[in-house]
Amino acid sequence: MFYIELGLRHILDIEGYDHMLFLLALTLPMTFRDWKQTLWWVTAFTVGHSVTLGLTATEMVQLDGKWVELGIAVTIFLTGAFHLIRNFSVSNSGRYLALMFGAIHGMGFGSYYSFIAQNDVFWWAWLPFNLGIEVGQIALVVVLLFVYSILQKIGVQLKTIRLLLTGVVLTLSAQMILERIPNELF
Repeated sequence: MFYIELGLRHILDIEGYDHMLFLLALTLPMTFRDWKQTLWWVTAFTVGHSVTLGLTATEMVQLDGKWVELGIAVTIFLTGAFHLIRNFSVSNSGRYLALMFGAIHGMGFGSYYSFIAQNDVFWWAWLPFNLGIEVGQIALVVVLLFVYSILQKIGVQLKTIRLLLTGVVLTLSAQMILERIPNELF
């Protein structure tokens, strides 16, 4: 239960708001009618995240953390831009985008995970930790879809909601990108 709770905290920690921002960007075209597609997209993100988390935590894959952090910010920006360009249409390509970008996000957490799950429990903790992540993501996405639904019920146009939230996603992720550009690029 400890590792499930830890996975939940990973998703819902406001200091790691980049994960929440990515989920916001990912769900921009979604409504409750699209629940199956939404579940596929969120699960694809978790699969990508889980695989690279395990690979980086075991040091099978090693990348400089500053580049991974920059990559995470870029994935958030690209996800928002992707949905804007596609006029917020829901398609199967979204799950592939979520899988690839989830892989980048998982690399950002690998070193922390290897610290919390020592060798003797590493893989036994990996599954419940990722289950906690999945539960947290689904809960957050349900809340987002619920908020979208309430806004629609009070008369706000879905297109307006999406454009406004896309502006938030693009602005915050652009700021993250600028903050995370490694010094050696200058």
